[in-house]
Amino acid sequence: MGGIIVGKIMFYYMIDLVEKGMKYFTANKDYKEPVKNILNKLSNDNSFIDRVTNMIDTKRGIDSTMADGIVKLPIVQNLISKNIGDLDKTEMENQIKTIFLKSWSDKANIDKAIEKVKKDIK
Repeated sequence: MGGIIVGKIMFYYMIDLVEKGMKYFTANKDYKEPVKNILNKLSNDNSFIDRVTNMIDTKRGIDSTMADGIVKLPIVQNLISKNIGDLDKTEMENQIKTIFLKSWSDKANIDKAIEKVKKDIK
């Protein structure tokens, strides 16, 4: 049951990731659209959400090590390759890591996902 609940929290978190996460974007404006495009694709990919859900330690959530692991997933690397153009890959990866890490650390984002799960359970 715990895994199912974590999965649903992750699902709702991912739905809001693009909108909420982009407020943590700090790179040169040239990176904004490619990063947003990658996050949009990830938030709509159930296999990605399942993979990340299975990676998450329920006690730690998304910490620096987890954010790094997310960015290293083949699906993320593939999307970076498709969206990179002339931009720096390391900067693109750092922006995506930062967005995952900071948006997960923002209690309001997680609380919103938890509230949606509670409504589903009722």
